[in-house]
Amino acid sequence: MKSETLSLAGALDEAGAMTVARVLNDVPGVAKVAIASADAKIAIDFDADVTSLQELRTVLTRAGVGLKKVAHGTEGSCCGSCGG
Repeated sequence: MKSETLSLAGALDEAGAMTVARVLNDVPGVAKVAIASADAKIAIDFDADVTSLQELRTVLTRAGVGLKKVAHGTEGSCCGSCGG
């Protein structure tokens, strides 16, 4: 099981939080979703053998949820080519 936290582009209202929870819980391999609306963060526990962080980001984007741009080396984005 892998745990990741995604940063949202802005705070969610109750309806937005429910949408996020629904779309993430529909993804095979997602075990737990915790949304901190005030902090604009989503904590996700998932099986990395079934889904990936990139897939979860894609699902959220398709659902209209704005995510902060990933900085190098955060949220599992590091490609490793620079050694940093």
